[in-house]
Amino acid sequence: MKRSILPLLAVFVICTEVSNSFAFQKKEQITEITLKREPCFGGCPTYEVVLRSDGTATYIGKRFVERVGEFDGRFNPYYFERLAQFIESQGYFNLQDKYEEQMTDQNTVITSAVRRNKRKTIVNYGGEAPVKLWGIEMAIDGVLTQIRWERRASRSPKNDRGCF
Repeated sequence: MKRSILPLLAVFVICTEVSNSFAFQKKEQITEITLKREPCFGGCPTYEVVLRSDGTATYIGKRFVERVGEFDGRFNPYYFERLAQFIESQGYFNLQDKYEEQMTDQNTVITSAVRRNKRKTIVNYGGEAPVKLWGIEMAIDGVLTQIRWERRASRSPKNDRGCF
């Protein structure tokens, strides 16, 4: 009884396609997400954070934040994956690069995401951006609560809660 090689060949082709598709998806994924909150004349929190797909993070807290100074952290990469999926689902890469209120002394939030080695940055001055960008900003802040932070040994800044 002769057996056909066609079923075996079909399995090989399907497995190769799935493997190639997975490699393509991994290459297309977001690898870094940042958020920076800039100062205003009032009590705006001022800090910046970088989240990486490998579960590492850096944080620099400047003013009106619980954590002042430079910190490194680690977190479960699952949170990064879910955040990256959320960012993609909200159409982040299709949003405008800048949204601004025509007023002075508003808070400024700058977000960015790196995909395919290209960085997309959005400046949101005064909260003028669509609500989906606000949701992304809040989701990034949410991930910060899942990170185990350790102060960098090189610096020991004082806790500055005053106005500038």
